Order: sequence, then structure tokens, then C-alpha cells
Amino acid sequence: MPTTTIDTLLSCFVMVSLVLSSMVGVYTVVHPFLQEQQSWYKTQVNQKLAEYLLLEPGYPVNWGSDLTTSLTDFGLAKSGFATPFELDIDKVTRLNSENVYNVSFLDVFSALGTQDRPFRITVKPVFDVTVNLTSKQERLTDTVYHFQVHTEKSNLPIAANLSCYAVFLDQVVSNASSTSPTGEGLVEIALPNEGNGTALFIVIAKANSKTTSYAVYPFTHQLSDNHHPQGAYATLSPVDYTLRVDLVSVDDRVSRAMVLTYNDWFNLAEINESQATMFYTMPHLLDVGPMVLVGTGLDESTSFVEWTVYPQIPVDFGLNFTGQYDLLDSYAFRYLVTINSAVYECEVTIGGT
Repeated sequence: MPTTTIDTLLSCFVMVSLVLSSMVGVYTVVHPFLQEQQSWYKTQVNQKLAEYLLLEPGYPVNWGSDLTTSLTDFGLAKSGFATPFELDIDKVTRLNSENVYNVSFLDVFSALGTQDRPFRITVKPVFDVTVNLTSKQERLTDTVYHFQVHTEKSNLPIAANLSCYAVFLDQVVSNASSTSPTGEGLVEIALPNEGNGTALFIVIAKANSKTTSYAVYPFTHQLSDNHHPQGAYATLSPVDYTLRVDLVSVDDRVSRAMVLTYNDWFNLAEINESQATMFYTMPHLLDVGPMVLVGTGLDESTSFVEWTVYPQIPVDFGLNFTGQYDLLDSYAFRYLVTINSAVYECEVTIGGT
């Protein structure tokens, strides 16, 4: 082979190698950029979907309180909301699986129409309240209970003002207190020594005018046995400012229902009942924050008490993204939302395919 031919082949080989090397170099530099651009695009798309769930009312626009019309479009926003991320109290409540009117994830998923985007919605108070019964003192005519209340946010203590109630049969005893900057507070409640059974200690806490939380602590009064588990006698389901009480046994009737808020408490008026279900109308209160709903009654000579809260929060709705749904490309977005003029924390997680 002539020398010029060999030289030409070597030159061509060198040129091809240089071109390929440069292409590999360009790909090495550009590929992370393309990945970052693709990740940014996915984040934007999923964020838009998450915000759609919180900014749109769905259809029918009042599907939270409309129990007769099928859901054809899903959104949690209050119809005609005044501020962004103002959610409808009934739409959020119907996401709670403990509510008899709860909507199924399949119905919501179908109504949303994004079959390639599984999701999860959680709503909870901005801060946590925990209660412990530390001691009790039995006196001649009453028993004094001492409770320790702790308020915190993300394991950090916060100070809050407290409205506290003890509910037992037809008795409601109230007291006001607060937690210090270390998140600790003590509350004393006295109940008359009449009757025996399960009682409730209820705390509604307010860190500021719109940031509220609550805790409900069952305990026994004048009884050595443990308190009955929640739902043993009835389940309470609020919607559209109406409380539905489904009785476990027709032999146990709720004799009194009430609503307790940060500022006050009221008896509820019964509007209808059947053998196994009772209904009560709820007032449209101006109080900011949760409304604790309580029903009391007697099982023979022992008192029982059942409760729920309106809006029925905390809520954990949708897929939990574990097991087969443990998606590496899931995106979580947190928002502060308003329900009934109070601020709550909402997290929306969107999964990829």
C-alpha cells in the first residue's frame, strides 16, 4: 500500500476519533443539564397539579355538601373563595375515612382524570397538642383532675392559649390556661362525684388568631375500668353543618349532643332520628378553628361519650407511596391552607408513572 494511502487512512482515523471524542465530551457536559431541565419540568408540572387540587372547587362546585350528585371533577377549594388556598370545610371532611359520607379514592381519581398521576393529600393542624393525666384528688363531693398539656411544632415547643373542657354525661366544666414558651402547661378540672363512666378532656389551643389545634383525651370518672374505645357506641359524621350519629346498638341512645369551640359551647338540637341513626343541626359559628362535636349517653348505669371534630382533621387521603407505590420520582409540596378561617398545613404528594 502506498505511503500516501496509509497516511490518509491514519488521518481519517484520527479525525473520526477526535469527532467521536468531542461528541462524548459534549454529551457528558450536556446530559446533566438535560436531566436537570427534565427534572425542573416535571417539578413544575406536578406543582401545577398539586395547586389545581387546592385552587379549584371541582364539580359540582358544592360537592362537599351535595350528597346526591356524583363527583365529576375533583377540587378542594371553597366555591367563590376570597383568598387562594381557602378550602371547603365539607370537601376536606369527606376525605376522612371515618366519615360515613367519605368519598373513595377511586371516585376522586376517576373524576380528576389523571390516570398516570397517583397522589396523596394530608391535612393537619399547624402545631400539635398532647395531653397527659398526671394526678387526681378525690374529695367529698367532687374529683379534681390535673392534666399536663404540651404544645409543639416539629419537635420545637411553642406557646399557646388554651380553652379546656371536661364533658361527662350532661355536665360540661370549662377552664382556661396557657402553655409557656417551653410548650408546657397545667390544667385543673373538677367533676362532681355523680355517676360513673367515660369522660372527655378537650383542649382547643390557639397560638395566634388563626393558628389553632386541639386534643381530645378520654378518661374514666368514678370507675376503675378503662375508658371505652372511640366508636364503641356510635360514630359521628359531620357534613353541611349537620351531625349524623350512627348508633352501634339501638339500645344505646345519645341523650345529649353538643359543639365546643375555643370561645364557647352549645347544645345541639335534634332534627331527626330513626332506630339506628340520629341527626342534629349545627350552628354556623364565627369562631376560628376546629369545632369539637360530642355525644353522651348511658349504657345501663355507665356513661359513654363519643366525639369527632369539624372539619374532620387530620386527613390522610390517597396512596401512601410505600410498597408497589414507592415511586422514586414522587414530588411533595406543602402549603398553608385556610379552613373555616383557621390555618392548617397541607401536603400534596404527586407520583409519576
